[in-house]
Amino acid sequence: MLSKVWRSSFSAARLISTRFIHRQKGAVRKRLPSSPVRCNGSEITFKGESLKLKSGSHYIKSLGNAIDLFDDMVRCRPFPSVIDFCKLMGVIVRLNRPDVVISFHQKMEMRRIRCNIYSFTILIKCFCTCEKLPFALSTFGKITKLGLQPNVVTFSTLLHGFCLGDKISEAVALFDQMVETGYAPNVITFTTLMNGLCREGRMLETVALVDRMVEKGHQPNIVTYGTIVNGMCKMGDIVSALNLLRKMEKCHIEASVVIYSAIIDRLCKDGRHNDAQNLLDQMHEKGIFPNVFIYNRMIDGFCNYGNWSDAERILRQMIQRNIDPDVVTYSTLINALVKEGKFFEAEELYDEMLRRGISPDTITYSSMINGFCKHDRLDDAKRIFYLMASKGCSPNVVTLNTLIDGCCRAKRVDDGMKLLHEMSRRGLVPDTVTYNTLIHGFCQVGDLHAAQDLFQEMISHNVSPDIVTFGILLDGFCKNGKVEKALEMFKVMQKSKMDLDTAVYNIIIHGMCKDGKVDEAWDLFASLPIDGVEPDVQTHNILISGFVKEGKFLRAEELYEEMLRKGIAANTVTYGTLIHGFFQVGDLHGALEKFQEMISSGVSPNAITFRIMLAGLCSKEELQKAEAMLLDLQMSVDGE
Repeated sequence: MLSKVWRSSFSAARLISTRFIHRQKGAVRKRLPSSPVRCNGSEITFKGESLKLKSGSHYIKSLGNAIDLFDDMVRCRPFPSVIDFCKLMGVIVRLNRPDVVISFHQKMEMRRIRCNIYSFTILIKCFCTCEKLPFALSTFGKITKLGLQPNVVTFSTLLHGFCLGDKISEAVALFDQMVETGYAPNVITFTTLMNGLCREGRMLETVALVDRMVEKGHQPNIVTYGTIVNGMCKMGDIVSALNLLRKMEKCHIEASVVIYSAIIDRLCKDGRHNDAQNLLDQMHEKGIFPNVFIYNRMIDGFCNYGNWSDAERILRQMIQRNIDPDVVTYSTLINALVKEGKFFEAEELYDEMLRRGISPDTITYSSMINGFCKHDRLDDAKRIFYLMASKGCSPNVVTLNTLIDGCCRAKRVDDGMKLLHEMSRRGLVPDTVTYNTLIHGFCQVGDLHAAQDLFQEMISHNVSPDIVTFGILLDGFCKNGKVEKALEMFKVMQKSKMDLDTAVYNIIIHGMCKDGKVDEAWDLFASLPIDGVEPDVQTHNILISGFVKEGKFLRAEELYEEMLRKGIAANTVTYGTLIHGFFQVGDLHGALEKFQEMISSGVSPNAITFRIMLAGLCSKEELQKAEAMLLDLQMSVDGE
């Protein structure tokens, strides 16, 4: 299979290769000679440089040094050994300039400098690093065409390229071909393929590969185990990861901090904080010192489950064990505290952070601003925003979006607009979230003209509206009595072939029902399956409520029965609406029966349900039943 790929891609890749290399600009093109230069005493000159290459090339401190040396090498006659060229290319690879190696190799081929398997292997590595896998494949094909024999390093390098490009099946095919043609994979080859398989979640194949590795006489090393443990943890298979950790202990292989990090991370994500703490303690007992990442992960895990006090305990523990917390540590804790409304404790941590010489970053300040906004403390949020600026920490779009959202929640949309202008002054580009927040804010205060003007500004500034934008405008029109305007926009959306979801249909159906257009809403509801949209419980609730308000209770009941037949479970709103409908048509028995059905279905009545029931019972002069219901309600509250 792979041989076909190599043959088909070889000629095309060769053609594209020249373009790819010639696109590289800068020092390489400017400094390399366009034609060979014969220089007197060149062979003697290069011998000194060769000695430097053999001594480890430590004197090559920059790309410029490397280019100068290559320049000298290609001028010399006879040419230096290909081994020297390989050493130079190896240095440039370590300088993280694979594009330069590709250019050099092209120059070498143009000058007919003989290349060997090592130089081609380096070239394959560089193409893979540059995400140019077709070129790597064509180079591999060229090796065989020239009669050279690829070695295990060549195979491993190309296999690594496949894995980098998420072509794991091709990597497996290459591995199998390698074994079939008599090449013996080494530990690196096995580990590279395992890493690729783990990234795709193919853990059964990974474990099978370990057995195959042992059969070939290779013992898994710490990197191999780390790769497998990491894969298991990412797949959520913490049991297998812990079993493998115990297996390593039995084989007297000491797990690394990286392995413990992966397992503790998974335990925290699964909410198994006690197990994570026990593993942390085991590390200390074995003299393996956790790093700041492990502590941060544990703190984040506790915070995600609302256990901020345990998170703070871990902070004190890490300081006691001489592990310095960083900005991530404090930002995570501050974020958890402000979400809980514990602003005093959050500001205390902020002060501690400063005392320890840790500068808060954009995330720290943004977390505090978000917390204050969520708890309707807008002035405090703005105070933190200006404090952030005074400390030389630049806000980003997310920071300003958060503050704009706080302004809109507080119905201070004009302040939000000022922040929009400040965003532009700071050179930040407002995004879809920025405009959606402000458009929603204007709709909430009933200023539809401003909302529409902002929508037009959004388009003129090349910020693409999304389905949320249109949903906000539709909802704004409907809630402000502009249903015809909403329908006009909705029809435009339908004609534009926009991918409309259930939420959008719910908005427009709800608006139509409120405007007394229940039959038209029903027609739209009936068309949903044709449009490929599945109505949900909210869609049904909207129409059931519409029918009840229009006095069409039988149709409401029919729709309810149809909903159940579709497998859509009724919720508190559904039952409350139907109970109200029964009382409305004077059917006390039906209302009480529906209330019992609600409880039997495991749906808990809420305050609105009880209010409907009590109002209905009182209206029918069923005071004893109303009193009994009040008593039951009181007992349930006391029980809690």
